[in-house]
Amino acid sequence: MRTIAIGFFLSVSVCTFLQAEDSAKLISQLKSKDPEVRRVAAKELGSLSQSDSNAINALLIGLQDKDTFVRRFSAQSLGNFKENTSIIIPALAAMFNNEDEKKENLNAAAISLGKLGPASFETLHTILKDASKSKAIKEKVIDAIGSLGKAGKGAVPELMGTLKDNELRFSSAVALGKIGTEAKQAKESLKSIVEDKKERDKSFKDAASAALKIIGN
Repeated sequence: MRTIAIGFFLSVSVCTFLQAEDSAKLISQLKSKDPEVRRVAAKELGSLSQSDSNAINALLIGLQDKDTFVRRFSAQSLGNFKENTSIIIPALAAMFNNEDEKKENLNAAAISLGKLGPASFETLHTILKDASKSKAIKEKVIDAIGSLGKAGKGAVPELMGTLKDNELRFSSAVALGKIGTEAKQAKESLKSIVEDKKERDKSFKDAASAALKIIGN
């Protein structure tokens, strides 16, 4: 038994050492003059230890990279570091203040915010309420709020409003279903969609019906 324990300890130690070595190499590559090398490094850093502060700092710098794809992959990778939300969330939120940032990069940031859990709710909620943000961005933000589950309950009033928006209503119905029993306030709105005989969008009605079942009585 002692031999097994020692073997396990050595295995973990070797893996940790190799991961630290990989991290240092990728961080170095993220400073390369070649954008393709930086892109690969930004993407690969997201697969390392969630407590690697050096990797996080490198990716935060990657969010400012002049290359669109490096910024995108940095945003994607940061969503995997769930133990360090206090510094990651503000950095991802700042991307939405850049009017010139690519839509795909903001989508990546929204998805990562959703992966970071309840701590990102206020940021996502603020973006959802911002009238200056595009429908395409808001759709991803709604998806991210839905992924928070019950922690997204504070956005229920706004989601009830976006149920009336042709571009956002499907994602809103799905998000309300994911919020579940905390979205009881939306029951009547969802019920009216299901019972509307003039509504021809089956996928939307199915999403509303599914949400109602999850929310319950």
